[in-house]
Amino acid sequence: MAQYSTPGEHQQNGVAERRNRILMDMVRSMISYTTLPIELWMEALKTVVHILNKVPSKSVPKTPYEMWTGKKPTLNYFHVWGCPAEAKLFNPNIRKLEPKIVS
Repeated sequence: MAQYSTPGEHQQNGVAERRNRILMDMVRSMISYTTLPIELWMEALKTVVHILNKVPSKSVPKTPYEMWTGKKPTLNYFHVWGCPAEAKLFNPNIRKLEPKIVS
């Protein structure tokens, strides 16, 4: 008796499943490269998607960003994943000499 898969199952979604596997492999690699907690996996996923939207693929000569906006992407603001960063605090009651940034 032959088994038939219903639409939406992973057998019918080869391209999407491959893309998901690539994304999660990149996330796993980024998380293992740093000492950041695994709870930041969603931020790593957002970063991976952002990177992939800014670089060209084999199938299309333009980047997804370039196709959406018509402008060439810039990559000069990228930093190494997990590098120290600063964040501005929003506190309207902060005094003049108190720090406004956390590392």
